[in-house]
Amino acid sequence: MSVSLQYPGTGEVKILPEGWSWSCFFGASFLGLPLFKRGLFVWGSAMLVFDIAAVIVEFIDTDSAAALDLWMSVICLVVSVFFGLKANDMAAQRALARGWQYADQRRKWFD
Repeated sequence: MSVSLQYPGTGEVKILPEGWSWSCFFGASFLGLPLFKRGLFVWGSAMLVFDIAAVIVEFIDTDSAAALDLWMSVICLVVSVFFGLKANDMAAQRALARGWQYADQRRKWFD
């Protein structure tokens, strides 16, 4: 399923997917690239910093770093599930906040 949004000034139409995002589930832990693609720059930047920190921790050879690496892996899995569930919704909310409107006024995706 998808939702069509139209920008009132130009008439440009944007079609956004609804529901689960496989690309964000698998790709959010890879430098946040799918988040940047959806215009979620703050979340993408947060994932980029987290991923860089996770790579640095992997190269430290201590017991506490190994424990931290395990916890960061668990957090990464949880965050990937979160973005799989919510990334499309957050991208649509961002577009609506920037002035985009539903192309089909009978359909209210978030109401």
